[in-house]
Amino acid sequence: MTNDTDSQELQQQLKTHYLQQQLSSKQLQQLQGLKAQSNRHYVRGITAVAASIIFALGLYLFNFNSPDFTHISREIAYNHNSKMQMEVLSPALNDVKGRLNRLGFNLVSSSKLDSNKLHLIGGRYCNINGKIAAQLKLQHTDTKQVYTFYQAKMPSDGIDSFEEVEVLIDGVKVRLWREKGLLMGLAF
Repeated sequence: MTNDTDSQELQQQLKTHYLQQQLSSKQLQQLQGLKAQSNRHYVRGITAVAASIIFALGLYLFNFNSPDFTHISREIAYNHNSKMQMEVLSPALNDVKGRLNRLGFNLVSSSKLDSNKLHLIGGRYCNINGKIAAQLKLQHTDTKQVYTFYQAKMPSDGIDSFEEVEVLIDGVKVRLWREKGLLMGLAF
């Protein structure tokens, strides 16, 4: 029993001793200063992380909304080389328009194509930059060379500042331009 009594007495003395202990006002001010400083570092850290996330999100959305014309040119060259069969065989644009009615835009004739030299063979649906598009097959009257002509609806902010470009990809010349609110492409 003496051990229990000694233990209880020791505990009481320790409790009394530590209850009498106090920080000096200087020590208390230093601790409060550390806490305030720690809060400022925490806020700065959170602000830096938030700013980085907003910046990265802005870059992602900007790149997501603006078309990648190099990628589009590659897709057009690939589609041209694939020589896929036309879903609609007709020399009349109105017939092709009527059959390709899920485009979300009207097929148009282009002022950049010589209608006296290039004649429509037919058309089909295709995919350009993840969007449904039209692929029209044209044939040159003199040379009998086959061209593929593409029309796609792109966000206006993506093509408003776009100028005509021509590139050579896998042996295929691809010309891109904007006309009548659409992105146009010609592969030959």
